[in-house]
Amino acid sequence: MRRFLLLSLLLALALRAAPARAQEGPVEYTVQPGDTLLLIAQRFDVPISLLAQANDLTDPNLIQVGRTLVIPDAAQARNATAPVSTVWGGERLRLLMDVSQAARAHLEAFGLGAASGLPGRAMPLLMRDAHLPQPFIRLDAPDAIVQGETGVVWITSLAPFTPTGAFQGRKLVFIGDGPSLLGYRFFALLPTGALDKPGLKKLMVHIGPATTEKNIEIEAGVYETQHIVLPPGKGGLLEPDKLKAERERLYALWRQVSGPPRWARPFRFPIAEGFPRTSPYGTRRSYNGGPVSSFHAGSDWGAPEGTPILAPAPGVIVLAEPLFVRGGAVIIDHGAGVYSNFWHMSQIDVKPGDEVRTGDQLGLVGTTGLSTGAHLHWEIRVNAVAVDPMQWTEETFP
Repeated sequence: MRRFLLLSLLLALALRAAPARAQEGPVEYTVQPGDTLLLIAQRFDVPISLLAQANDLTDPNLIQVGRTLVIPDAAQARNATAPVSTVWGGERLRLLMDVSQAARAHLEAFGLGAASGLPGRAMPLLMRDAHLPQPFIRLDAPDAIVQGETGVVWITSLAPFTPTGAFQGRKLVFIGDGPSLLGYRFFALLPTGALDKPGLKKLMVHIGPATTEKNIEIEAGVYETQHIVLPPGKGGLLEPDKLKAERERLYALWRQVSGPPRWARPFRFPIAEGFPRTSPYGTRRSYNGGPVSSFHAGSDWGAPEGTPILAPAPGVIVLAEPLFVRGGAVIIDHGAGVYSNFWHMSQIDVKPGDEVRTGDQLGLVGTTGLSTGAHLHWEIRVNAVAVDPMQWTEETFP
């Protein structure tokens, strides 16, 4: 029954509007009442994705009667997509969307394709309503992420529109990875904080009218608690107003996304090996006998003052100055909403706007700001969320 319904849908849609003879060179068409982008694409024998691109349609579901559309050259359309050669009962069926054999594997991920008895190059075009075909979406995301770690979601779609979405109430930033044999690919990083509540969390992704979702388990991490006593003269650094002002300034910077990733491999460790780790990421903290009210957003190593600090990955310097709480500070924008942050430095050797490569010297270890002794503090922020930097030295993102 399922096979019969899918084949019937394909035949009905294919016979619904026979394509016009391919034109030579681009032409213009005025949208008429009852038109949809799909029907127009069929009429002129061009792929719907190419038609949308040619007219800068970010939402093809919204085409207005009376608008003039540019119809791409048919030869260009044929060169941009693979030919169709599906035969049923001796008749060639012009499919409504051109797909390759690789796209068939894409469809099988949804329980379609071979499971439905469809031929190698065939795909059903499922309709959400009369205006726009429901694009197929493939979502690849982890089943679980430990508190403080970073995950990645990959989206592959047959529609060339940038996805939007959210995870744990945080807006996702999708970045295009270019077209592939399976369609248009995008990724978004999934940062989790050390204080994120464990349990199932919903990932929601939208592409045009289509929506897909997945539940991801946030697993509890293992974190210690530290009770820190500040040296005389540094207690004033805990003043709420000063803490807040500095934090708001930094969050405004961390929320910016300058473009795609500038790195292509795991991050390197930013100082020489052999120094002891004095405070891991995620450690819960109290100061001067107060309540446990915060956690350590980075990872510390007890290196002597004057130890060189090196760039862990390529990027652009966006901050290089002394801060009230964090002392001598350098921030690198690595692209894709990822920032490396270094605090408490005794010397700064870069300035905003500098482009750095992996291994370039940023400055020297110190104990400026809210610090009890000379150490390296390295912190990674992804979409403003502090994540475990050590994971970034062991895995390649995205």
